[in-house]
Amino acid sequence: MSEITPDARDWTDVLVGGCSECGFTGHEDPTGVPTTLAEAAATWQTVLTSADATERRSPNRWSDVEYAAHMRDVLDEFRRRTERMLAESDPTLDNFDGDAVALESDYAHADPAEVAPALRAAAESYAGLLSQVSGEEWERRGFRSDGHAFTVASLTLYGLHEVRHHLGDVGA
Repeated sequence: MSEITPDARDWTDVLVGGCSECGFTGHEDPTGVPTTLAEAAATWQTVLTSADATERRSPNRWSDVEYAAHMRDVLDEFRRRTERMLAESDPTLDNFDGDAVALESDYAHADPAEVAPALRAAAESYAGLLSQVSGEEWERRGFRSDGHAFTVASLTLYGLHEVRHHLGDVGA
């Protein structure tokens, strides 16, 4: 399989300007994200049963299973970041290079039958954590290594964008 050019964009701009590609506005209610995660996980299960889930439809696009594996790992990462933000004061969050993880984890050869339940588990785990966040916890902060500040609420919305955008990437 051909290499896909890494995405160098800092997608945090969607938190302010929204995303015209997927309809994310940046003004969504973070308390509704657990429900969205459950719905998205169910949609991914359907996507991954497609006969062509492992095929790249174009040289510059991941296959559906590659997007699903990325989504699984992103959801796990957002859960870990949220846990740290809730447990620590102003933590510096670990870097997450999705393109590097895709290569290291060999997304291109992932098995949809293995990715589907792992993605569902990641969505359920993250949704369960978010369901317990309340009050001032939504304003707890964490920082990316480049200094970009997130609150639990803004990180949750950033994750919501990932969910919506990648479902759009696979046509779901």
